[in-house]
Amino acid sequence: MARLSLVLALVFSVQAHAQSAPTLDRMALLIERGHARRAAGDVIGALGLYRDAISVAPRRSAGYVALGELYLALSEPSRALEVFESGARAAGDGEALWIGLARARDAMGKHDEARDALRTLRVRAPDAPAALAALAEAAEARGAFVEALSVRRALLARLDADAPAYTEARARVRALERLVGAADRVRGGAVCKDPRVGAVRHALAGCP
Repeated sequence: MARLSLVLALVFSVQAHAQSAPTLDRMALLIERGHARRAAGDVIGALGLYRDAISVAPRRSAGYVALGELYLALSEPSRALEVFESGARAAGDGEALWIGLARARDAMGKHDEARDALRTLRVRAPDAPAALAALAEAAEARGAFVEALSVRRALLARLDADAPAYTEARARVRALERLVGAADRVRGGAVCKDPRVGAVRHALAGCP
């Protein structure tokens, strides 16, 4: 009996996989056609095709990303936000999905919530350079330079020393180190006496 159950489970698994491949192909085709309509200036047609792609594969992020990005391009951030939030609930994964969600929240003036989305993405994809870069930029824009420095260092550690982006990433880290270090030296006394301040900021402040 147990053997029969195992065989049936394998059969159902194979059938599910066979059904999923055409679904993903259909979704990709709809998105591709939507991109073509968008490039041709047919925004209404593109919107419809992107919605169809979501309907075909509601647990995949690609359709939400395509639709949300188009709404952002049309300066309709509230609709974009609705799409990206739906995608985050239904699909969950996807670097472009969470970056799009952050962009939509930022466009709506929800800057702290935008940074929260990027922090969530960092937890889900800690090695994704685009996620780290987006979070660093968001932290810098909000004046959170200590967080930005931490993220920039993590990004630098993931780049190959021969990569074209390495030199710029290293320069950004050094600039933030000077910025954070200078600020902490000004208020160094308070920083050194504050037990809530971590070891990194103690070091930057030159604490004994």
